[in-house]
Amino acid sequence: MLDNKWKHGKVHFELPQLPSILIASPGIKPISAVLDKSVGEEVVLLITEPTDKVKEFKGINITRFMLKAGLVNTSYGPLCFLLFYFHSALTGAQVVYENTVNPKDYQQLEIYNQLSSQKYWHVVIADDSGEVVNFFEFPNEYGLKEKLNQVVSVCEKMLVTDFMAAKAEYESAYSIDQLLAI
Repeated sequence: MLDNKWKHGKVHFELPQLPSILIASPGIKPISAVLDKSVGEEVVLLITEPTDKVKEFKGINITRFMLKAGLVNTSYGPLCFLLFYFHSALTGAQVVYENTVNPKDYQQLEIYNQLSSQKYWHVVIADDSGEVVNFFEFPNEYGLKEKLNQVVSVCEKMLVTDFMAAKAEYESAYSIDQLLAI
């Protein structure tokens, strides 16, 4: 496992040059980045939100970051979902970010395999202009590697005929609350 524990205390991060569509679209994205040259490249979970919404995350401490992963079968093939969530220290409400992954696309799975092979997960929250407002570190106790291996195993003989159609069917069939309750 990559030992990527942050050892430099509080610091101000500036994001590397990223495609504007990546920064401007709200949500959570796994990106490859170098936060510490002595560690090298790692996968960071980047959360971006509009400037007015991201203010609620500035200066707060997220003490618990959770992951729920699952697999659903649609009429277009299987779809893997990853729900990253935490409670807002400001409002107490649950904040949930969702990623959907084609379990037959090994390139899509690879970045999550890299994330699962790190001792720590780093979460960076930025506004839609790329200004970083917060940074968190969580020990990797999520079991993502095992979950991804199960997904690959279960889907071995399955086909995904149209991932975008599978995603649309999944989104119309399930709410975030339903998925969290499974």
